[in-house]
Amino acid sequence: MQEEGLRRQIMGVISHVLADEATDTDVRMALLRHLGENPGSPEQALLAHLRDCQGDGPGTDSGAAGMVPP
Repeated sequence: MQEEGLRRQIMGVISHVLADEATDTDVRMALLRHLGENPGSPEQALLAHLRDCQGDGPGTDSGAAGMVPP
């Protein structure tokens, strides 16, 4: 099923972020919290995490999650 393939890809991205030593501890904990709140739905966990990240960094007035415009 295509949906399962997407979930596997998203879990791969999440796993990479969690395993990266450069990932901030607060970011790691927030992402893990979202995964716990959305069992079996990593896409919902990632979406919730990205929504929480809005407003945390520069350039968020334009709706970009922590991205600085070029």
